[in-house]
Amino acid sequence: MSKGVKQVENSEILIVDDMPDYIAFASSILKDEGYKVYAASSGKAALKFLEGHRPDLIVLDIKMSGMDGLEVCKAIKSNRQTQDIPVIFLTSEANADVISQGFEIGCCDYVVKPFVKKEYLARIRTHLQISRQSRELAAAYKELDMFCSAVSHDLKSPLNVISMLVSSLEDELCNDNKEEAFAIAGMIKNKSVQLTIMIERLLEFSHMCNIQPNIRELDLNKIFYDVFKELHDIEPERNIEMISGIIPPVSGDEVLIRLAVKNILSNAFKFTRKRKNAVIAVNFYEKEDYLAVLVKDNGAGFDMRYHEKLFKVFQRLHDAEDFEGSGIGLALVDRIMKRHGGKVSISGEVDKGAEICLYFKKYKNNI
Repeated sequence: MSKGVKQVENSEILIVDDMPDYIAFASSILKDEGYKVYAASSGKAALKFLEGHRPDLIVLDIKMSGMDGLEVCKAIKSNRQTQDIPVIFLTSEANADVISQGFEIGCCDYVVKPFVKKEYLARIRTHLQISRQSRELAAAYKELDMFCSAVSHDLKSPLNVISMLVSSLEDELCNDNKEEAFAIAGMIKNKSVQLTIMIERLLEFSHMCNIQPNIRELDLNKIFYDVFKELHDIEPERNIEMISGIIPPVSGDEVLIRLAVKNILSNAFKFTRKRKNAVIAVNFYEKEDYLAVLVKDNGAGFDMRYHEKLFKVFQRLHDAEDFEGSGIGLALVDRIMKRHGGKVSISGEVDKGAEICLYFKKYKNNI
């Protein structure tokens, strides 16, 4: 079963109906399909529930004593916190006027009682998928907007420096000061190289974002060992060791996860460069829903007040003179983990090292 379907089947659904028998019947059907079901026996109870919960979908009976379904739906859609939750109406009679009213105030579909089980489940699954895709699209647009803003800001800086250096170069050439002109030309060249590297890293980041993950079972132990050896071979004189427990298999795309591990270990190699004896410790712990893989080093560390900046493109907490880098690595790791339904976090302390934690979501039978 695909990851997308799993996400739909693990969804939370609120049933709103003043008939206990119907709630029990519908709940049984939905729970058998893997949904988490909540129930409210009145419109007021439903709105009270929504003050502290955000289900993925609401199945709402139109005819209820007291506050009817139309009133409840109107209240849901007028609240910014709940307006995006899809609402499916249940009606005992296909009254065109009532159904039309329902669509006008924001319901996405309706089912006529008594319903056919297959149709009922198909409509619920369809609207859960549409809702999930809409949320993902909205998040993608928001991320793209933030990304473009960050890129324009960070690319503008070296371009401004190059522009000022060109003006200085023109002045020195006019004054026939060749020695100073050559020095400025070298600075322009260096800035141009930096700008080229930044653009190349952005292209890599953009390309990775478009890759469709090929999910399969992965041996993280081998991936960490191979990447560590590859990096150590580049700096064979370093006294650096990796201590690792035996990590259970995870689900993921080998190319993307290897890229994430390479960025994490590259950072560990870089920020432990001033340590006589550098150590990278790889460990894990398991919870019911996820496997957490921890990578800790004894390097330069960082100030936790600024840790959120590390997952944004071109954001650095160390001077380039001390530690080289483009500021793309952790943003890339963050995106890779999100593409796998997981996440990444980081903690550290100045001069006492850093620890990155990768959270791999568990899916039953997802291999």
